[in-house]
Amino acid sequence: MARNGLAAWIGALQGDWRAVFPRCADRECSAARRMGRRLGWRHVGIRLSGSWYCSPQCLEKAVRQNFSRGRVTALPKRSARHRIPLGLLMLSRGQLTNPQLRAALEAQRASGHGRIGQWLEHMGFATEQQVTAGLGLQWACPVLPASAPHDPACLGLLPFSLLESFRMLPVRFVAATRILYVAFCDGIDYTALNAIEQMLDCRTEACLLSHSALERGLEQMAEQFRTRDLSFESRRDVGEMARITCSYALKLGAEEVRIVHCGDYLWTRLQSGDTATNLLFRRPALALEEPSSGPARNFLTHHATG
Repeated sequence: MARNGLAAWIGALQGDWRAVFPRCADRECSAARRMGRRLGWRHVGIRLSGSWYCSPQCLEKAVRQNFSRGRVTALPKRSARHRIPLGLLMLSRGQLTNPQLRAALEAQRASGHGRIGQWLEHMGFATEQQVTAGLGLQWACPVLPASAPHDPACLGLLPFSLLESFRMLPVRFVAATRILYVAFCDGIDYTALNAIEQMLDCRTEACLLSHSALERGLEQMAEQFRTRDLSFESRRDVGEMARITCSYALKLGAEEVRIVHCGDYLWTRLQSGDTATNLLFRRPALALEEPSSGPARNFLTHHATG
């Protein structure tokens, strides 16, 4: 009985020890290195996309590898599903005549920019409401009225730079089912929706808003924006992005780091309790080399242990 009791006590002690010092997700991190690093670090490790890392060095290495994958991944494109062209759709509904459609297409071709719907509005052949309704049919998704109120719970869920880049607007979040309704004005970008789902552990539903209504919504959100977002528009190499991410993670006491690749951005989210901070990095060019060592790396190590 005494031997069984001693074994149980040792087992419990080992369990408590593993709970405090779990195995680091970095396979090259040994127990001795993990212990030494932990003794000089105030934080109890950080999770990156569900994996636990024991120290700033191990976390930075994993973040750098994640960013490297994002650097070489081809830029996502919109869904390639076949859709009836907007002009033909409106023509079939009797909202346009053949001469009007041809004139708008010629103007679009001559200018070299703009969507056909914008040219139809500009030339007075269709109203904004007609174009938006046509887009709803084209993409098989609901169209919100311009006066639809926006849910305050959506404020701060997504980085504002991403909203501007993709011309999208979060309009409603249902916490019970974790469904986020996201509005677009020029068509649905499913790559953006997929990135949002990965980052926020939610399901997205797409809808459409008129261009003017979406612009007003973005302006209102810009005035009310109070989240802690940082956007790094100049392109950096993956080593520098990893050091910046880890430095902010330590400074903010982040418990979890998530990274998704979204269009021309690498979106990083640092979660500390109920507070989230978003870091947006422009996707680096392939030609940029990532440094393996240098003063900046030494600064991070000093910052983490000092």
